[in-house]
Amino acid sequence: MPKLLAGTEVSPRSLAEARVVVLGIGRFGGGLGVARWLASQGASVLASDRLPRAELGASPELLEADGVELLLGGHAGIDWKGVDLLVVNPAIPPQAPIVCEAREAGVTLSSEIALLMERWPGPMIGVTGSNGKSTTVGLTAAMLRALGRPAMAGGNLGGSLLRALDEVDASTTAVLELSSFMLEALPGGLPPVDVAVITNLTPNHLDRHGSMQSYAHAKAQVLRGARAAVLRADQSAVVDLAVDAPFDRRWFADGERPPANPSLWVDAHGALRDGRPEPRLAAGSFALPGRMNLLNLAAAALATEALLGIECQLDALAPRVVADYLPPPHRLAQVAEVHGVRWLNDSVSTTPESTAASLEAVNARCVLIAGGRDKGLDAEPLIEAARRHALRVLTVGEQAESLAQALNRAGIPAEQVDTISAAVRRAAVVARPGEVVLLSPGYSSHDQFAHFEARAACFEAEVGRHAAQGNLAASRQKSGVRGGGDRKLGDRTAES
Repeated sequence: MPKLLAGTEVSPRSLAEARVVVLGIGRFGGGLGVARWLASQGASVLASDRLPRAELGASPELLEADGVELLLGGHAGIDWKGVDLLVVNPAIPPQAPIVCEAREAGVTLSSEIALLMERWPGPMIGVTGSNGKSTTVGLTAAMLRALGRPAMAGGNLGGSLLRALDEVDASTTAVLELSSFMLEALPGGLPPVDVAVITNLTPNHLDRHGSMQSYAHAKAQVLRGARAAVLRADQSAVVDLAVDAPFDRRWFADGERPPANPSLWVDAHGALRDGRPEPRLAAGSFALPGRMNLLNLAAAALATEALLGIECQLDALAPRVVADYLPPPHRLAQVAEVHGVRWLNDSVSTTPESTAASLEAVNARCVLIAGGRDKGLDAEPLIEAARRHALRVLTVGEQAESLAQALNRAGIPAEQVDTISAAVRRAAVVARPGEVVLLSPGYSSHDQFAHFEARAACFEAEVGRHAAQGNLAASRQKSGVRGGGDRKLGDRTAES
């Protein structure tokens, strides 16, 4: 098991009259939420961001209304003398020069999630992994609520639960999505989560962590001090994190004969089993599509069982959980259906494994839009899933040329179109009734967009424009071709 981080800094319990710098307001609400909460606690707050005011939306006005001082367009000029606490946005690396300056000046470092974990009065479930985190968090919170237990989802989902502290008590469970960026910076003196969940572990964010070992090291922080852990049994990288661990371990897996004696696994037919003759959840009875969602449900059930000390009756609970579950934004969201073609936005997919899972979940004849900025990841999972499920791939972004070449070498029709706008125009030509156009990039958006939400907004706007003009079918009729390296519609269909 990797050595856990040994940081010991924690924030002061009382923040009244403290001088605090919030580094990174961000676009997802964490920086905004923590700065406003700090101000409400009586702290004197300076919020700094490298972006100019025009790119931060309504956040600057909201912060100023709460008495927060702003430093925008860069961090130069912060005087660390007399600063009690620096709250760092997870997107800012721990070794960034501005963070090193504060550390050398003796300033205590913390983060929004650390402030929350220090003060949360009830149980905590921490969920991390390379894929499936957000869905597992949402399903776990929904399952707890279905069982009559108050629960709130937070962490890397956006926003902040800090303002909920005045509304909750020791009966409320916080189900927290914890990214590797959040985990690598957690101080050692924090209260541990009660139940730690690692959904899976595949290469990701290697552009920041430098190696798979460092990435796994960051993920392992969720296990520190936990009394129980829910872990993926059929991934050696996850199993290795829990060797000789002192906590109660519960395993889930994808496969009929998985290792590590799992408590739950998804069998070849899509049923959720626990070793008894009858499945815990029958095949096809879970409303969310794809094996990945069944695995997410298994992780959520085991986390709930570990926390409450009960066995969840999944057949009865699953419909109530799905009814309460709010899917993550930009995850397989239908944008439009025009002339029998469904257009799906899965812009949140930034790894090849995530795109592979989305292709499997869609399970339909599919025109895939993929590409973006490489994070040092192997494209093979995307390529293999495209071989099974994609009729054609339209490639965009910095990886457009190399991804198209790799796909074509694998015998998968692919075209380099470079931009989302061009991809929508081309997809409008080639997609036919009964097919799906899926934006599931498998790469970061940071080559052409500020974030994946902006990429999604571009896709949705282009689809909306074409739909409004009524030319999705017309362009297809005028063209009558499907491009170089094309195969006929009947040559390959999606496999289950």
